[in-house]
Amino acid sequence: MCAAEASTPANSSTPALRRIGVLGSMFDPIHLGHSSAATYVGKTLGLERVLLVPCGNPVHRDHPFASASERCAMVALAISGEPLLQLDRREAASSAPSWMVDTITSLQREQPEASWYLMVGIDAFLAFTGWKQWQQLLDQVNLVVMTRPGYALDPDQLPPELRQEWQRRHEPDYTRLTARKSGAITVVDVLTDNLSSTKVRELIKTGGGLGSILHPAVAAHIRAHCLYLSGDTD
Repeated sequence: MCAAEASTPANSSTPALRRIGVLGSMFDPIHLGHSSAATYVGKTLGLERVLLVPCGNPVHRDHPFASASERCAMVALAISGEPLLQLDRREAASSAPSWMVDTITSLQREQPEASWYLMVGIDAFLAFTGWKQWQQLLDQVNLVVMTRPGYALDPDQLPPELRQEWQRRHEPDYTRLTARKSGAITVVDVLTDNLSSTKVRELIKTGGGLGSILHPAVAAHIRAHCLYLSGDTD
């Protein structure tokens, strides 16, 4: 992916890569753990922006409880005051199965000059070999594994194929990624509460307080549209 070296005048400079983050999730619903993690990683790595991509048609899990349009509406509300974060609707607008490699390929076609930083949680990374064309995806992005302080990633827990890629691609110092367009794996400890959409849905059903886990506009939207009040929460 790196351009070949070429002779340049001494006073010339190489344009800095545009560095854009991608966080895909069901966002069912989006909670403060999602938005704070995206903001934290984006600022820590100095990214231009972070795209939040609601999954349209999940492959590895059950159908979402809220529609794609409702989940996109909640994401838009949750990030309205954070200029670093941006909603991307491409998966939600498509009837095709949602594969991240297809999403990244689509983004790269639109902005081939950008360096893409795919953000995943540690559980998703442990299961990464189940993703479509996962090795190609590792070539296309810089992968950011989000962990929590005190919960370090143990490479010995990785499947053999993924452990081999980790050994080849791991960059322990994420500050060194600024000039690397793709192909690296790095880890960022994310200082956020341990939240999950499942817990949020349970609180909604039982009438629990949402003030500390949802953006106020998202909580109001859920109440106004009577979302998550019925059905299984697993």
